[in-house]
Amino acid sequence: MNKNLRKFFMILLLGSAASFLFAGQSSKDVKKKAKVKNKKLKIVETVEDEGTFQAKDSDVTVGNVRYFMKASVGSYQLFAINENNSQIPLFSGMEEFTSSFYDLKIGKKIYRLSDSICAVIGTRKNDLGGQIVYVVPKKARVFVKFEHVDHDESIKSEIIKVTATVLNRSKKTDVYALKSVLDTVLGEKAGPHFISSSESAIDSERQVRKMDEMKWLLSTDSETSVQFLFKGADIDEPEVVSLSNKDFISLQNWVPAITKERTFDSVLSYNNSAVCINWNSKILAPGEQCSFVYYMAVATDGAKPDGDAYISWHERKYGKKSKEKYSIKEFEDKYKLAAEKYEAGEYKAAYEIVNEMWKNPENQNERLAKLKALLEEKLKESESQKEEPEESEEVDNSVFYDYDEDLPPGEKLEDDENTDESHAVPPEVKFDVNSIDTSQLNPVYVQGLIDKINSLENVNNNIDRAEILRLHAELDAIIEKLRHD
Repeated sequence: MNKNLRKFFMILLLGSAASFLFAGQSSKDVKKKAKVKNKKLKIVETVEDEGTFQAKDSDVTVGNVRYFMKASVGSYQLFAINENNSQIPLFSGMEEFTSSFYDLKIGKKIYRLSDSICAVIGTRKNDLGGQIVYVVPKKARVFVKFEHVDHDESIKSEIIKVTATVLNRSKKTDVYALKSVLDTVLGEKAGPHFISSSESAIDSERQVRKMDEMKWLLSTDSETSVQFLFKGADIDEPEVVSLSNKDFISLQNWVPAITKERTFDSVLSYNNSAVCINWNSKILAPGEQCSFVYYMAVATDGAKPDGDAYISWHERKYGKKSKEKYSIKEFEDKYKLAAEKYEAGEYKAAYEIVNEMWKNPENQNERLAKLKALLEEKLKESESQKEEPEESEEVDNSVFYDYDEDLPPGEKLEDDENTDESHAVPPEVKFDVNSIDTSQLNPVYVQGLIDKINSLENVNNNIDRAEILRLHAELDAIIEKLRHD
């Protein structure tokens, strides 16, 4: 057989083999594969001023830290990158990183946000790091950011700002609390497990309620270190920080039960330490949110993390506390001015005041939201109408009325001879803030107070208005004391 003929039969044989291999692949299979390839990822959530979150993993390296967010279970891992470009995990890698997690408490119910059916989870990355969002349907949204922070060149550590923002997505005011559990690993290798600002070696359980005693906590294997910063700058000081075995800290107790001399061992795991950070609970109205901030300083190649230096630099540049303290008096004064301008028909001026107030998350309560919506509606109407109607519109004063305030502007019940007693606005009720004791500041007591108010206000007939006024006054006094303490 000559060379050309042999080549012809070879090509024919290869063609037949290819036909045989693909013969079993139907057009349906091809379409299915194309569909999988072109399948769009589900958008879980859109966070204001941040962007959209998808149900997919996010992986990004910024500076000398790699941020990995696992959407399927809502977990995260941070890796320090050393001079040899090796990546050292800062937390445990067991169970898809879910041994480090966030818990959210609403009223008396606790939601574990990672590896849970109660939350819808999405992640995203940006130029600063990784972000993860947990949505508890019709209850809450928890948005967590891990961000690389720029600083003075004299600070050698990688500084990470961690911000967790809790939003009330329900239709009622409730008590919200957040905690973070970090399953550390570096100190387990050579010991000690931890070093703090007040102790050079910690190898047994601890629980600290005053951050002067634990401004920072260090987990290190001598080569790589992560330092958690709990005090100073714009940090929200925790209510309590606990150090314990991971299995004990993962139990359902909201604040872990600690035995000071107990080591970091349990029946299930040996030499396994973790950190639990509990922040103070907050009373949130529908649509209201609050944030909790702490920092991490990461160092590699035997260097010591200089978190203290960063806090000092931050305070010199931005002031000791970057966050403005919420002022009830300031809020009430501005709200009253906006309400007066609304009543006078000065909608644009009123909206400018309200819009400026709304920029502060602490002001974003249901009362201000109602006034904001009314003003937006009035401004929209005025744009669509060239001339104002001759008859003056009746102002709905109910949006301005609050049980803590005097009668709304323009209300003159004493001059109205035909006023029915049932429509009279009850007199002002005040509650002395100084009379509030510690037992009334307990979240369980506050939750009971809120439940009682909701129960009374939902009664259609025979409403005990005086009791509602008294309970509202007590609740406002508790909130004011919590904000000033």
